[in-house]
Amino acid sequence: MNLNTIQNYIFHKLDRPLFGALILILIIGLINLISANHQDISNTISHIVNIIIGIIFLYVTCNIQTRTILVFAPWTYSIGIFLLIYVNLFGIESHGAQRWINLGIFNLQPSEILKISLPLMLAWFYQKCASKINYRVHFIAGLLIFLPFYLVTTQPDLGTSLLILFGGLTIIFLAGLPTKFIISSFIGLLISSPFIWNSLLNYQKERILSLIDPFSDPYGAGYHSIQSMIAVGHGGIFGRGWLNGEQTNLRFLPETTTDFVFSVFSEEFGFFGVLAIISIYIFMFYRCMWMVSKMQDTFSRLAAAGLTISLFVSLIVNIGMISGILPVVGVPLPFFSYGGSSMVVSLISIGIIMNLYSNKSLIAN
Repeated sequence: MNLNTIQNYIFHKLDRPLFGALILILIIGLINLISANHQDISNTISHIVNIIIGIIFLYVTCNIQTRTILVFAPWTYSIGIFLLIYVNLFGIESHGAQRWINLGIFNLQPSEILKISLPLMLAWFYQKCASKINYRVHFIAGLLIFLPFYLVTTQPDLGTSLLILFGGLTIIFLAGLPTKFIISSFIGLLISSPFIWNSLLNYQKERILSLIDPFSDPYGAGYHSIQSMIAVGHGGIFGRGWLNGEQTNLRFLPETTTDFVFSVFSEEFGFFGVLAIISIYIFMFYRCMWMVSKMQDTFSRLAAAGLTISLFVSLIVNIGMISGILPVVGVPLPFFSYGGSSMVVSLISIGIIMNLYSNKSLIAN
């Protein structure tokens, strides 16, 4: 058996263009993290371990039988809901939020699991109801979305809950929700907006108001946005250079390894660096959606599309957040931000998409 045969056997289910772009993003993100965490070797090692674990899970997920993903979709959703209830009762509290479960060697964030399990559950449900999709089916799908959305909101984690909601609603739309229902729902959302506003916590209201005028409270609600915009502006065309970001080194920029990690990159590598990274992300999005277009069954198309959109809405929200276009809602940048649960879940998502594409169609029975 020659080397090419071995490589084809090991990597035959990996989509090489997508995997190559992913590895490039991971390497650049690792280099950026060294500067973002002020060259803290322990955090860097931890990030490398998270990447390795995530790639192992990506490879395993990519190579398991596709029917296994279909069969276990309801179980992963049920486990995710159980963990959300558990974390709301017994989870670790940090920065005013109760989002993590202490597993000894690492902290698990169950809301990240729902970014995978909810799209799979909805795709499984629509696959089962493919011959009789109607308003009743859409209503049940809405209930499947609302339960994790509500549980994540109470942690509180507005950013992740909105991502879960958007990803779920996207799948319902792709499954054939009538346009007139979407329009009427949007009108209903506008009418109920005052009630939604009153249900938000004070800090969430402050973040939204600071988007309109962050300088109205420069040392409070608007501080994060202001410092991030300063960092992005400092980068200019070519950037300040690696390890030379003033906002990072002087510790004005908050959450440099998680929510605002791309602010660090923007300051150090400038407009052209940002353009290069966004180009890689756009290629990955295009490649994933191209793969979705080749899938031939309801489950594969909806699951892969839901996972893809969930990942790249996170990208849009994070970049909008660090540039002052969107409120600060605590959404990490996929494959770039520090965080074990987020990194592993994002890589598993790519593994599932590759798996579904490599099989092209699923045996309905």
